Parts: sequence; structure tokens; C-alpha cells
Amino acid sequence: MILGLLSDAHGNREAFDQGLAVLREAGAEAVYFLGDAVGYLPGDSVVGAIREAGIEPIRGNHEAMLLAGPDPRREGIFRLGETAAGMSATNRAFVEQWPDRLELATESGPVLMVHGSPRKPLYDYVYPDTDLEPFDVPGTRAVFMGQTHRPFVRALGDTVFMNVGSCGLPRDCGHLGSAGLYDDVTGAARVVRFDIREATAAALRRCGPVAPEVLAVFDRRAEGGCVGE
Repeated sequence: MILGLLSDAHGNREAFDQGLAVLREAGAEAVYFLGDAVGYLPGDSVVGAIREAGIEPIRGNHEAMLLAGPDPRREGIFRLGETAAGMSATNRAFVEQWPDRLELATESGPVLMVHGSPRKPLYDYVYPDTDLEPFDVPGTRAVFMGQTHRPFVRALGDTVFMNVGSCGLPRDCGHLGSAGLYDDVTGAARVVRFDIREATAAALRRCGPVAPEVLAVFDRRAEGGCVGE
């Protein structure tokens, strides 16, 4: 079976929908979401899309902050208070059920899905150049993560680590969303990239003004190219 993985949509419903279509076109038979459906771009439309599509999600730090009560000092950027206030009761109840981690048995071996890291599922950050030794999970065939908005695929011994990046707010190349594909028979993992400029423009028209710091992320261009491009 081919597993599809999305993460860090951050309210960008249009880019989330595009990423989901890319995964399905690539043959994904089951899709998982690795957290942070909300934050930065206000609204709960991504949560609704995950629920309606029957995608299995795990919680990110932005869902945790929303449920705990948004920090007014960060509201101007995160917009979680606004999102919580406008969230439907159905979507809130759905998010309340999201686990912090998900473990699956696959033909290639056990896989683990977290938002941050195996050590701290909600709040750790694992970048392309981060030492993976502290995150070793013996006996696990693959670990899938989000959080940093920077995708990579690396190996530590027999374990594949894949950060699937962000489908809605990429921080390496702001015009390229990312997603992950995993063949649970062969253990092959890869990142796919897709141009989200039109989707993001539509999302910004829909949700209205966002913080300048957020807009600046969409204009980033990584030196030396983008992973998976």
C-alpha cells in the first residue's frame, strides 16, 4: 500500500486540497495528516476537509494551543483565538479526539507518525541537518514528522526518517508545498513538491489580511534549490 502524508496546512485550505490531489494522483491509498491544520491563516476549513475526507490525523502544537486557549501575545500572528471563536462545534470535537502520535503495523515493519519528534511529539523540531541519534526508535521501520516546514528523507540505521514539510506554509521555498509518499511494502519514502502560488493567492483572498511575517514566508527561496523539486 502507498501511504500519503500531509502536514502543516495552517489554514491554507486551497493548498491542502492541492496536496491531497497530488498524493491521490501519485497512487496514495491511505492519507494521514501530521498536525497543524490551524494557525497563521484563520479559519477551520482544513479541519473540516480532513474530517470530510476521512483522513486520519494527529495533533500538532497549534491544535494543542488552540484547545488550551490561545496566547493573546501571539494572536496577531497565530490567529488561533479568531479560529477558535469561529470553529464549528463539530470541528472542535473532532480536533479534541486527535492523538499526539500514531503507530501503524505495515508490511515493511512498524511506522511512527508524530508532529514534532518521537521524543517530544508536539513541540520538537527536526530539521534536515538535525542529528537523528536522539530520536532513534529501535525496531521502527519509518518515522514521519512535520513541524519544521522543511522536508527531508534520511536514514538512521534501518529506520527511515521523513519530514514531509508543509503543504500550506513551506519555510524553505515558499511557493512549493510538500507532501510525503511511503511504500509500506518496500519501505521507499519520497517527498513530492507542488507549486502553491495560485492556491495561496486564493486562500489569502478568502481569509483576508494576515501578518506581514506570514506573507514573507511565501516569498522565501532557498539557496541551492528545494528538496524534492
